[in-house]
Amino acid sequence: MKASPFCVLMLSLVWPIYSALSQQRAFSVVDDIAMVRFSDPSPEESDAAAKSASMSPDGRHIAVVTTRGLLDSNRIESRISVFAVSDIQRLLRDPLQKSIQPRLVATIASFPHHEQTVPYAPVIKDLRWSANGKLLYFRGESLRGAYQLYRANTDGSGFHRLTPETFSVNQFDMTNSRVVYTSARIGLTIPERGTILNADALDVTGSRLINILFPGQMASYEPERFTLSFFEKNESKTVPHHVPGFSVAELSTLLHFLPFRVSPDRRYVLLTAPAESVPDHWRQYDPAPSFEHRRLSSNDPDLVKANNPLRPRRYSLIDLATGKLTPLLDSPNAWILGYFADSNNAAWADDSSRVLVTNTFYPQAPDEANASEQHPEPCAVASVDLPNLKPRCLFFETKHATSTSVHVDDVSFGHNRDEAQVLLRTGGAQYVVKTYVLQGKDWKPVAEGPVMDTKPLTFGAPRTHSGSKTPPRVFVKQGLNERPTLWAKDPNTGAARQIWDPNPQLQHVNLGEASVYHWKDESGSGWTGGLVKPVSYVAGQRYPLVIQMYQFHENQFLTDGTDPTAFAARQLASAGFMVLQIRKRPSVLSEEDPKVHLEAYRSAIKSLSDAGLVDASNVGVVGFSWTCWYVINALIKAPQLFRAATIADGLDNSYMQYLIFGPGPPVTHEQMDTIRGTSPFAAGLQKWVEDAPGFHLDQVQTPVRIEAINPSSILQEWELYASLAMQHKPVDMIYFPAGTHIHQRPLERLESQQGNIDWLRFWMQGYEDPAPRKRAQYERWHMLKESLKRDRSGMGIE
Repeated sequence: MKASPFCVLMLSLVWPIYSALSQQRAFSVVDDIAMVRFSDPSPEESDAAAKSASMSPDGRHIAVVTTRGLLDSNRIESRISVFAVSDIQRLLRDPLQKSIQPRLVATIASFPHHEQTVPYAPVIKDLRWSANGKLLYFRGESLRGAYQLYRANTDGSGFHRLTPETFSVNQFDMTNSRVVYTSARIGLTIPERGTILNADALDVTGSRLINILFPGQMASYEPERFTLSFFEKNESKTVPHHVPGFSVAELSTLLHFLPFRVSPDRRYVLLTAPAESVPDHWRQYDPAPSFEHRRLSSNDPDLVKANNPLRPRRYSLIDLATGKLTPLLDSPNAWILGYFADSNNAAWADDSSRVLVTNTFYPQAPDEANASEQHPEPCAVASVDLPNLKPRCLFFETKHATSTSVHVDDVSFGHNRDEAQVLLRTGGAQYVVKTYVLQGKDWKPVAEGPVMDTKPLTFGAPRTHSGSKTPPRVFVKQGLNERPTLWAKDPNTGAARQIWDPNPQLQHVNLGEASVYHWKDESGSGWTGGLVKPVSYVAGQRYPLVIQMYQFHENQFLTDGTDPTAFAARQLASAGFMVLQIRKRPSVLSEEDPKVHLEAYRSAIKSLSDAGLVDASNVGVVGFSWTCWYVINALIKAPQLFRAATIADGLDNSYMQYLIFGPGPPVTHEQMDTIRGTSPFAAGLQKWVEDAPGFHLDQVQTPVRIEAINPSSILQEWELYASLAMQHKPVDMIYFPAGTHIHQRPLERLESQQGNIDWLRFWMQGYEDPAPRKRAQYERWHMLKESLKRDRSGMGIE
C-alpha cells in the first residue's frame, strides 16, 4: 500500500527528532571524567560575574586553560589554547560564520599530587603574559609532583621549561625584565619517624602518629624549605640567581591564597611571611565570628611551628639583593583569624615608594596607651610608605560582616601614588570601584563607580589595546542544565555569541533535568538545593531519593554535585534516582550544627514526599568532608531515616580522631574542644561520652560505605569502621592510599563515584552490575545484607 503524501510529510518531520532521541544515552562517570572543564577563566561564579579570559597586553589574543581526565593513562591533561581577538570580532560581526577553533600552545599530562581544595584541579596554573603579548609564562606540574616554570610561544611554535626539574616552583611574579620565584627541592620533605636510639629502637616522643606508622607517605602535609631566585628575561640562557639569606619552611598548599608581588624597580618582593613569634598585644585582634578559638596567644608554642597551617603571617618585604626580610606592619594578616571573604592582595605604586595591602590588622600600641586608636577589627585596605614604613588604613572591616556584605576583591593605584582604587565585591556577585585620595595624613573616598555585573577586565593593569574600540569580553557561560561553553560579548554593540564548545560529545547525552529547590524545616528556616530528576522521569511516579550535602551553586552546570569524591548526582539520575544536592549552612562549631542539618534532611524528605516526587521509605545519603559529621549524627539519632549511606574522607569530631591528630598542630583539637566545650580528659570525658558519635554507633541500622583517602584518613575513619564491623553491622571500607581529599586522578574518581553508585543501587534498587569483575563485590555485600537482617532481628525490627 502506497503511503499518502501527508504520511510521508509527517514522517519526514518526526523521523529526525526520533532519530536524535534514539541516539541519546545517559550521562556516566566516564563522561564526567572525560569532560573538558575550564580552569582559566574560572567558571565558579555566576554567569553574570564569571571571570573574563586572560587577554594579552596588546589586546590581540585571549588565553584559556582547560582540563580533562584521561582514563587510559590515569592522568589529568591541561591545555593552553589561544584565540585571536580579530577572529572573535569577525565572528561577532558575521552571524553566518561558524565557531572558531583555538590555537593549541601547550599541553601537560600529569596529575595534581597535593591538591586538596579544588575539584577538577589543573596541572597548568598561573598564566602570565609577556609585555609584548608574544609569550605566556605558567607553572606546570610534573609526574614527580613538582611545579616547573614554563614559557610558551603564543604562535604555537612550542613551549619549554625554565626552572630545574628537581625544584618545585610555588609562587612567581615578573616585571618587564625579571622573573622572581620561590621554589623547594623535591623529595626533602620526608619527616623523621623519631630519634634513632640504636638499630632496633626509636624515641618517638612528640612525633605524629601518621609519621611513625607511614613515614614519608604524607610528605605533602609537611613543610617544605623554600628559597628565592630570579632570572633575567633578556639573557640568552635562563640562569637562576639565588637570593642570599632567604630560606623559609612553609606549607605550600596555603600559599596560593597569598600575594607575591615584585616591585617595579625590581628591588623587592612583597609577600606574607610567617611570624617567628607572637607578641602579647596581638591577642587584642578579634577573630571573625565563630573563630574565637583562633585568637592569637603568645603562650602557645605550637602556633609558630612550620607544620601549623594556622601559623600567623604578616606582610613583609624581601630585598632581592641581600635577602633581608622587613615586616611592613607589626600586625598579622587577617585571613588566618577566619576573615576569608576579603581577598589577600597587594599592589605597588609605579615608583615603588608605596604599597597597598588588603585584609590585615592595623598595628596597635603594645601598651594600649591610646585605647581610642586601637582597632581590634581588620583594616580592609592599608597603605605603607617606603622606606619609612608609615602605615595608613583606608577603611576598616565592617564588624560582624556576613557573606552578603561588601568585601574587597582587589586593589590598585590610580593615576599616581596618592590615588588608590579598591574593587569591591557585593554579596550578589556584583562589582564596584571606589576611589580614594590621600589628603594630608588620611585617605578620603572621592568617587564610586557604577555597579557592574562583571569584574572589570582592565582593573589594575593598564593595557595598550590596538584600535580605538574596547576589545570583546570572553567568558564562560553555563547553567544548571547548560554545559560550560566559551562566549564573547562586544561591549560596543552588546552582541554576544558562543565561540567554542569544548565538549561536543555531550550533545547526544541525556542529562535529565536539574532545578533549584527551596523548602523550609519545622522551625521555618529556609534551605536551598539542586534537585536532579531521573533521566526517564515520569510525572506522578515516586522515585528513590539520594541526598548529597556540601555546597550547591545555582548558576553552575551540575554533574557530580560539587566535588568528585563520592558525589555523583547526574550519574545517579541516569540510574533512576532523584538526587538532592543540599547547600550546607556555615559551620558554627557547636553541637547544634549536626542537629540543624538533621532537620534539613528530614524536612527535605518530607517536602519531596509531600510533592509526590519521592518514596520517603527509600532514601540514601552521601556525606563528604565536614558533612560526614552530619551523616553519622543522622544515622545515630534517626536510625530509620536512610536506607543506605556513604561517608567519604570526613571528620566525625569523635574521640579517636581527637587522639590521632595529637600531639601536633592544634587545629583539630581546638575545633573539637570548641564543639564539646571541653577536652576529653578528667571531668570533660563524660561530656564526650554523652556527645561524641563513636560512643553511640550501636544505634546505627543503615548500611555504611566508608571511603578513606590516604594514610591519615584510614586512621581517622578506623573508629567508625571497626566499631560497626565488630558489632556485625553492614559496613564497607574502600581505601585510596595515594589519594587527595578531593579526588583528582581518573581511576580514583571512577572507583569513588561508580563504586558509590553500585552501593546505593544494591541497597535501594536491588540492582547488581553483571560485570564479572564486580562479582566478588556483590558476594561481600550479600553477606552484609544477611548481617543486617540478623542485627535488625536482634533489635526486634522487621
